[in-house]
Amino acid sequence: MIKTVNLTKYYKNFAALKDLTVEIQKGHIFGYIGPNGAGKTTTIRILCGLLKQTSGQAFISGVEVTPKNLQEIKRLVGYLPDYFGVYDQMSVWEFLDFFGAAYKIQGKVRRQRIQQVLELTEATYMIDYQMNSLSRGMRQRVGIAKTLLHDPKVIILDEPTSGLDPQARIEVRELIAQLRKLGKTILLSSHILHELSMVCDQIGIIDRGQLLVSGDVQEVLRKYQQHLAILIEVAGDVARARDLLQEQPNVEKVETSGNTLRVAFKGVENELPNLLKTLVSAGIPVIWFQEIQADLEQLFLQVTQPKQQTEATHV
Repeated sequence: MIKTVNLTKYYKNFAALKDLTVEIQKGHIFGYIGPNGAGKTTTIRILCGLLKQTSGQAFISGVEVTPKNLQEIKRLVGYLPDYFGVYDQMSVWEFLDFFGAAYKIQGKVRRQRIQQVLELTEATYMIDYQMNSLSRGMRQRVGIAKTLLHDPKVIILDEPTSGLDPQARIEVRELIAQLRKLGKTILLSSHILHELSMVCDQIGIIDRGQLLVSGDVQEVLRKYQQHLAILIEVAGDVARARDLLQEQPNVEKVETSGNTLRVAFKGVENELPNLLKTLVSAGIPVIWFQEIQADLEQLFLQVTQPKQQTEATHV
């Protein structure tokens, strides 16, 4: 549904985006990660037809993003920027009706569509509220409703949970998951990496205009994980359990906290049962045995810091 091939954008001599090549499958949520100035917004603007690339190609549902295809791209894409302008004196209904007219959705169909997107975003109760009376979280719901008015195949959300309280972030995250169930393809940019890992199928990490990592979330995490982290809770002698584990091949380190042991394991996943077997065979009752998945924050630091350190060395 979204594809770029060697997408590049220069501002004079500054490369905001360099040879970006990525594919996002239909119905997937792609988490786009990077620090400020990394090239995320440049990518989004090109995909929406708001900015022309210097070279390379971008496609939405097989349609190339070019000036001549701009109307088709607008029909295919729904875009919600980090902060979107509103007409403060309008009611929510008037706001959506205005944009529905801008999308050239006619009379009765427009009214039905407004009702549908309000129900989908659970914002029906706001229908008569003034836009200037809405909280940040309520505005985001109305903004997503506006983005869905023309029933786009691709939805691009730029920092949709920025500035929201925890409850509002949960609600927006649930809404994004619901949109995936409707078959929407979503590109989601966010600085809250923990949330991305909870909703995304694919991720891409970009820094200084270059895509450093891209692929299935779990596959990427496993690929860059330096060692497996195992959490074990025992009911027996913790010190003895620690000593037994430290004697095992590929065990790098064992830390203890109460009855819990955290094991850094350099082997492969199918060797993990040997650790459990060692403890059980020694008569140590095991209450809990779990692999701790790496998180996106660790991955982000791992893939971006070496690049930053290398560049600093050459300064």
